[in-house]
Amino acid sequence: MSLNLDYLQKLSELFVSDVKRSAYYANLSEKQRKEFDAKVREEEAQGLYPLLPGATEEELTRLSNAVRQELGVPLPGSVIQILRVVDGFVESGVSLYGVDAEFRDDHFESGPGILAENHAKWSGYEETIQRYLFLGDSDLWLFAIELNTGQTTVLDRSTLVPKHRFSTVEEMVNDMMHQALGYLEEEEKADQDAQGGPGDNPFFRN
Repeated sequence: MSLNLDYLQKLSELFVSDVKRSAYYANLSEKQRKEFDAKVREEEAQGLYPLLPGATEEELTRLSNAVRQELGVPLPGSVIQILRVVDGFVESGVSLYGVDAEFRDDHFESGPGILAENHAKWSGYEETIQRYLFLGDSDLWLFAIELNTGQTTVLDRSTLVPKHRFSTVEEMVNDMMHQALGYLEEEEKADQDAQGGPGDNPFFRN
């Protein structure tokens, strides 16, 4: 399974819309607003997702080395592939961790970093040390890879009890994006009902 490109597109459109409604955008000079709008159009023309970039190979190499050195575990290839496409996001209480700011070329802290988040969670939950590599979270769930099996798992945030398993990391991230795009859920349910059944992955309704 690959990442849902429609979800990526909708997230990108949501982020751009949020920026354009923000005080930050309102306080830009006319020239700066035109430059921002032109950059969005240019990235769209290149088939990219504005404000939802992928990580560079150099950034991923730095992150991979740091995860191995500081956590003592490898960064799975499936996670690296995800970050090549989407370097994390935060929306509607759902976070996909990305490359930590210190490993980014621009050192910009765009959201929670994988290394920092795993340091924090391993410190807070000793039973997860070198058992789970955490990839994201929401108000209710922790999204992780079980390191000794490679199984992609959703844990209850308060009890750490596994609640759901996905077959791939991509399937899990698609579900996370669906949760982040929760305002579309009624529209999608109507489409699914019209097509005669639910979608492939019902976890986000639990």
